[in-house]
Amino acid sequence: MPVALKSSKSRYAAGALVGAIAAATAALAQPPAPPQSPAPAAAPPADFAVCQACHETTAGARPSLGPNLFGVGGRKAGSVADFDYSDAMKASTTVWDAETLKAFILDPAKAMPGNKMDYPGASDETSAKAIADYLMSLKG
Repeated sequence: MPVALKSSKSRYAAGALVGAIAAATAALAQPPAPPQSPAPAAAPPADFAVCQACHETTAGARPSLGPNLFGVGGRKAGSVADFDYSDAMKASTTVWDAETLKAFILDPAKAMPGNKMDYPGASDETSAKAIADYLMSLKG
């Protein structure tokens, strides 16, 4: 048997409650949104092919001849646990950002004397910048 509400405040409160229940029921009836995957990293520049011969670039990949470069942006040089760095790299205070990566890619021997990477450097600043920008995009 329906209950008669005596005041307009009671009728308003009851109406608001019915509306809230209807909205909640409708929301629950909706299928859950699919999980969003992170935005994919930019495609590697063509000049990055030489880097791929020695470096992995996916999250969780073990180092190969060189350390995994996934998440290199913001990381201290010489800090990947499973890689045997040169003494110069381990002693470095460099934290990789777009500029430090670009300088290292242009001339590794000049940017970090004593490092053991067997790479003479990028052919030009445009190429080095493209590689550095790509490396900075590799994050989870």
